[in-house]
Amino acid sequence: MKLVYFTLIIFLFSCGLTDTRQPEDPETPRSDFIAATTPEILFNNLTKSLEEKITENYLSSFVDTSFLNIKYSFIPSASSLNQFSDLANWNIESERQFFNNLKAVAVENSPIILVLQNENSNIQIDSAIYEYDYNITLTTSDASLSNMYEGSVRFTIHRDSRNWWVISKWEDIESGTNPSWSELKGRLY
Repeated sequence: MKLVYFTLIIFLFSCGLTDTRQPEDPETPRSDFIAATTPEILFNNLTKSLEEKITENYLSSFVDTSFLNIKYSFIPSASSLNQFSDLANWNIESERQFFNNLKAVAVENSPIILVLQNENSNIQIDSAIYEYDYNITLTTSDASLSNMYEGSVRFTIHRDSRNWWVISKWEDIESGTNPSWSELKGRLY
């Protein structure tokens, strides 16, 4: 019996089971995502998801029917809807495809900068409407894309069952001389 224990001990120590291993590098990029328990965090997450180019963080800004029984809707700017018919049936999967295509054309080490300004809000207990003027600046490998997009946006947001604020409706309004966010979505869908 002692021989069995002795053999087992030698086996355990000789095969490296007790050795510590080097930690693995993370496969996913570092993220500044925070659960959106306030509208301010929600819009900060949206901005950071573009800057960091992390698809799952971007999509976490939108309503998930597993946590709230509201379907996401996007209302594009009028001129973009005339130009890009796919915008008429926009949904969460369209957002995913758009964002992945945006990441594919964006220059690798150059962030996508979203600036939301001139906030106007109407807050209820579990929903709110936030209006902003926006500017998006990006550097792309596609010469046909503009480097600047601007307009106004109206987000309808709701609090879901996790107590997170999420975007349930997005209305894009064209303004200024640069193309709108809707046009960027239409071109990259």
